Amino acid sequence: MAVVTESNLEANTSSKKHYLDDARMCLEHYKFLIILALAYAFDQMDLFTFSFVAPALTKHWGASMEWIGIVNSCTFVGMLFGCWFGGWLSDVIGRRKAFLFSVFFFSTFSILNGVAPSPAIFLVFRTLTGFGILSMVVVAMVYITEILPSASRGKWQAISLATGLLSVPLIGQIAEKIVPSSPNGWRYIFFIGGTGFIIFILALTWLKESPRWLITKGRYSEAEKVIQRFLPNEKVDINLEASINPANTAPKEAGTREALKEIFSKKYARKTSVLIIMVCCITVGYFMFFGWMPTLLNDYGFSLDDALWMSALVSFGSPIGNYLAAAFTDKGGRKIPIVIYSLLVGVLTIVFGTLKIPMVIVGIGFFIRVLMDGVFVVMWSYLAEAYPTHIRNSGTGFIYSTGRLLTAVAMVVVPMIYKGFGYAVLFGIIGVMFLIVAVTTGLWGEKTAGRSLDEIEA
Repeated sequence: MAVVTESNLEANTSSKKHYLDDARMCLEHYKFLIILALAYAFDQMDLFTFSFVAPALTKHWGASMEWIGIVNSCTFVGMLFGCWFGGWLSDVIGRRKAFLFSVFFFSTFSILNGVAPSPAIFLVFRTLTGFGILSMVVVAMVYITEILPSASRGKWQAISLATGLLSVPLIGQIAEKIVPSSPNGWRYIFFIGGTGFIIFILALTWLKESPRWLITKGRYSEAEKVIQRFLPNEKVDINLEASINPANTAPKEAGTREALKEIFSKKYARKTSVLIIMVCCITVGYFMFFGWMPTLLNDYGFSLDDALWMSALVSFGSPIGNYLAAAFTDKGGRKIPIVIYSLLVGVLTIVFGTLKIPMVIVGIGFFIRVLMDGVFVVMWSYLAEAYPTHIRNSGTGFIYSTGRLLTAVAMVVVPMIYKGFGYAVLFGIIGVMFLIVAVTTGLWGEKTAGRSLDEIEA
């Protein structure tokens, strides 16, 4: 990173600063990643908790498959509004404050899920948990993009998410032991998500505001102090940079309406269309598959214990998929990995719907989990890089929320498809969604990996 000083002012009057894009990883980066990895851990753990406890609720409350679909749907409706709210809030009050609020919110309601006295109250608490989860996720996605070096931000996004996703097989193993142990065993699982308050306490001390957001608000001295923490051996002068490149650092404001107008403008229309198709198909397909897997296997003829252990084993593919994605996400401009992953997932998911032997289901399901989690994390990085800083979180939140909105609808439709057309057709539909992603991204997607955010925004 070339630092502008008084002595080289004239030589750099046309220079364009990339701030943290060219920085080396340091202690502050790693502290930042630890917080986000822990946040992802509790987020993902709570997100998949319901898929493990749903079969038990059919016995505890006599819940039908349709009711489980409604709970899943309402959770994703909460996520929809969480995306919108988190994106808007972080563009208004900053990434750090929005992140802290979201962690506190979803940790609180995760605990309340476990004490819900009735199905109706449980439904409300699950909806509010979903709101907090996705508010946090959309902020975290952009936070990583704005803080980490451009050459490796995709890799670190994948590693932090993969580390967090170690909680998914962990909660699967815990659920396998605790849920069947007593009529109220399912309640104890939700209490684990409440330990997200640990992240809240750490973040209060370690987490710093995004300097890119501070610059868009004209708060140059604060941005300078944050950047200096990530570049301890260099002299950074944001005020001088602002005088050299006012267009790059001038404060910009964008409300929700202005942000939506901009992402659908002629400049971003194709990019936005590709992202909507990608996010909707991947998100809907992912949660149709794994959100329903234990319940579908149970209804398909496997016992509750068998459905749980099969799903728990498949869940081990989640962190592995993300760690593997770390090696590929910064290759091929992110576009190529998304295409390859989506093609493989599409074909294997169609095959999965025809399987009946338990260990074959586990084996193919595990491989699908590896690939599906891989494409999910590459998609996160791809989406978070798409728009300028002043609308980045609002734009990311809107696009991501479209996927959650359709997922909310899909969660209700899954039982209808399953009962009307069968197991194989349901998984065939999921497979086709990923094939659509491969074709759309391959033809019209833009390469973004390794480029500074300024280049992508230009």
